[in-house]
Amino acid sequence: MELKWLEDLLALLEEQSISRAAARRHVTQPAYSRRIRQLEQWLGVALVDRSTKPVKIRDAGLALEDGVRDLVNRFYALRNSVHASAEHVTFVAQHTLAMSRFPALIRGVKQSLPEASYRVVSANYEACEALFYNEADLLLCYQSAQRSFDFSHRAVGRLNLGSDRLIPVMSASLAQQLGRPLQPGMTIPLLMYQQHSFLADALGAGCLPQVIRDYRIETICETAFSASLKEMALADMGIAWLASDIIGAELQQGRLLSCAAELGEIELDILLYYRDEGFAAKVGEVIAAMAGVA
Repeated sequence: MELKWLEDLLALLEEQSISRAAARRHVTQPAYSRRIRQLEQWLGVALVDRSTKPVKIRDAGLALEDGVRDLVNRFYALRNSVHASAEHVTFVAQHTLAMSRFPALIRGVKQSLPEASYRVVSANYEACEALFYNEADLLLCYQSAQRSFDFSHRAVGRLNLGSDRLIPVMSASLAQQLGRPLQPGMTIPLLMYQQHSFLADALGAGCLPQVIRDYRIETICETAFSASLKEMALADMGIAWLASDIIGAELQQGRLLSCAAELGEIELDILLYYRDEGFAAKVGEVIAAMAGVA
């Protein structure tokens, strides 16, 4: 069976005419008819009723349309994915970094490597290590004093790309409702990271215990995704600790206000891990370019 036979059948189903389908497929009508017969022989069923003029597509042929179209699309998608995997440099990144630091880093890298292309797989911190081993060239992640990856048993290098801060912010409207500065003992609505996630643990080891001692806490929502917390904070739902990289514009515009003076903030290192041997030349170029950007 050949892929072009399936494409021939799709052309016939769409054109409802052997002559028009043959012209669309850029072959002579006899050659096109032979290919349709070869497909029929391979399937073991007649697809075309040749006893009528013009010929008609049998029900068996009509019933195949959706399946054949899907199969052809999947063949081409498979080819494209093979090409993409060979050409792209693949990153695994924590969800927050995928939307905050990664775009800025790639913008900088593109200045020196304009032809390079990238694929980024975002994941929770806990899943990043396995994804890095199994399907990625590079790992972009946070590190805190409490949690870091142990790659001592692997030939893995690392590059420090600076740091980011988790800043507690709320909307201007919520700030007006609560009053500023926040007063110890008052009830404050918090938008929190999912328990036992990396950022939740970082807050738990940092400023959150003092906040719990100084204020009455009302937890409005928990989620693993910074983007969701940001949207909820903008919707006046509560206070969220968010990476400074994703709220710079909102802070500048006054749509979000920092309450770090009252609640505290934490600093996290940003690291890029890479296999220290056997990486492709393109990956090495990206690592060098990122060192220059950082």
